[in-house]
Amino acid sequence: MKIILASKSGVRKEILDKNNIESIVEPSNVDEEIVKLSLIKEKASPEIISKNLAELKANKVSLKKIDQIVLGADSVID
Repeated sequence: MKIILASKSGVRKEILDKNNIESIVEPSNVDEEIVKLSLIKEKASPEIISKNLAELKANKVSLKKIDQIVLGADSVID
């Protein structure tokens, strides 16, 4: 079974490929900026922002890919 990567990141796809993990890219198209601004307003740490974005992406894609493994990832530079 291939993993669904809920990210447009070429780097993340490359990491999976280098580790012989079969994956398919399925971007979530989440508007990250709105989520980031909302979390920043709540004084969320970069770690919390990153985890929330990754979970949001994975959840959105998993609604379309019910019987598959979906990987969400995000990074925030502080």
